[in-house]
Amino acid sequence: MKLRGKLILSMGILIFLTVFLVSSVSYVFLQKAYDKNIQIEKEKLDQIIKSQVECMTGVLQAEYDKSREQGINEKEAIENAKYIVRTTRYNNGTGYFWADMADGTNAVHINPDVEGTNRYNTQDEKGNYFVQDTIAAGDKPDGGFIDFYFAKSGESEAKAKRGFVKKFEPYGWYIGTGNYEEDMLPIIQEELDESNKSCLQAITATYCFGMAVFVIAIIVTYIIAKKMADPIKAASKRLVGLSQGNLNDNVAVSKSKDETGELTRALASTVQTWRDYISDISASLAELDKGNLAFDIEMEYLGDFAPIKESFQHTIYKLNDTFRKLNMSTKEVANGSDQMAMGAQALAQGATEQASAVEELAATINEINSHVANNAENAKQTSLQAQTTVKELETGKMYMNQMINSMNQINDSSSEISKIIKTIEDIAFQTNILALNATVEATRAGAAGKGFAVVADEVRNLANKSAEASQNTASLIEATVKSLHEGTDIAGKTAESLDRIVAYSEESAKLLMEISKASQEQASSISQVTQGIDQISSVVHTNSATSEESAATSEELSSQAQILMDMVNQFKIRGI
Repeated sequence: MKLRGKLILSMGILIFLTVFLVSSVSYVFLQKAYDKNIQIEKEKLDQIIKSQVECMTGVLQAEYDKSREQGINEKEAIENAKYIVRTTRYNNGTGYFWADMADGTNAVHINPDVEGTNRYNTQDEKGNYFVQDTIAAGDKPDGGFIDFYFAKSGESEAKAKRGFVKKFEPYGWYIGTGNYEEDMLPIIQEELDESNKSCLQAITATYCFGMAVFVIAIIVTYIIAKKMADPIKAASKRLVGLSQGNLNDNVAVSKSKDETGELTRALASTVQTWRDYISDISASLAELDKGNLAFDIEMEYLGDFAPIKESFQHTIYKLNDTFRKLNMSTKEVANGSDQMAMGAQALAQGATEQASAVEELAATINEINSHVANNAENAKQTSLQAQTTVKELETGKMYMNQMINSMNQINDSSSEISKIIKTIEDIAFQTNILALNATVEATRAGAAGKGFAVVADEVRNLANKSAEASQNTASLIEATVKSLHEGTDIAGKTAESLDRIVAYSEESAKLLMEISKASQEQASSISQVTQGIDQISSVVHTNSATSEESAATSEELSSQAQILMDMVNQFKIRGI
């Protein structure tokens, strides 16, 4: 939607809402006035029935005073009062009176059947205890109004009724009367209709006036919006061209002194300022295109455009400084690249020599690794043989202990044999004595004892031989026992020597195990050293190749630096 349409629509909505609000407020106040008028008319109706009851109580009071003055007995006076209440009519005979007692007993009614009945708890169709309400209203100092529903005489349908009750003190009667709403409304209907007609006329006039104001306001708004929108539309069209890069077309300047005129004049000034700025920037860019970095921007840039000038000028200074430093750096790069190429060549040669030395070192380390591995294996085998020797020495020690035990047993047996030999010597000695005695007896016997003497001689010879043999055996056994003692001592010493040999062998085995373990660790370490040497050799070869590539790159860098210097020399730079 265009600005003109928005202005017309917004003003139309605003005016419409204003007219609607004023009309609505007028309608509300007129309706309240109408309702107030109805209330006033109803109060008039209430005043009519109130005045009727007051007139009735006044009449009854006059009759009561008259009966007292004339000496009429109370019964006759009450009957006379009942007659007056029962027969009195108003409002063309539709209005009548009734009277109830405080206990709810009806005293007077137009229907004779109702008189004397108690209606205290009687309810109407809406559930109202109208007799109780009657008594409550009559107990008020000036009486009171009640609303209830009651059927008309001759009708069965109960209808809304408005009544007024006031107590007549001499007889304790609650005198009341009332009017049906449908009978009272026609009395005030003419006034109500007139009031309603005036209200409708006022509302209609208000709405018509509002519509007239709305139409006039729309027309005026349209004219104003057109005067405002046309210059704005032209300015908007020019801004569209400006956003598309059109700085040549002029701006249609409005001659009005209001905001639209100021807008068009400001737009024209803006376009001209932009033209000047763009021309100055284009000229500066042309100088940059020529390679000129030694110029300054002379034109003044205003407001938020000032940072553009500062930024552009700063960029020129920055480029100038950058190219100046770049020129110096290219010279240094050229010199440095030459030195780098020479250093790279020397590094490549040194790396080649280092690679050869590393290869020789790797060969030596491999040979050492082989010897250490053989030593480790030999130490391992020696350790295994030492362990086997320890086991054999422990077996020999066990056999030596068994031999010592056997020699001890032989020694013990030799002691027993000595005892037996001693016994044999004693037997030989006794036998020799017996033989001697036999010889003596044989001699005494003479010829008869020759044979016995021969036997005695043989027995003595045998005893001598036995003694000699036992002595020889004893000598041998003693020599054997002595030898056994010496052998036992030697065996003990041998066992002790074997214990020491076993201990030394175990220590040797442990040392050999540690030597074997250390040799294996040395072999592993030398293997890792070999791998490291191989890696170093690989790195040295790589360094050698990289050095050669660096030398070539340095030569190429020197060439590119010279090209860069030639390109930088194409620019005009301050400070060179």
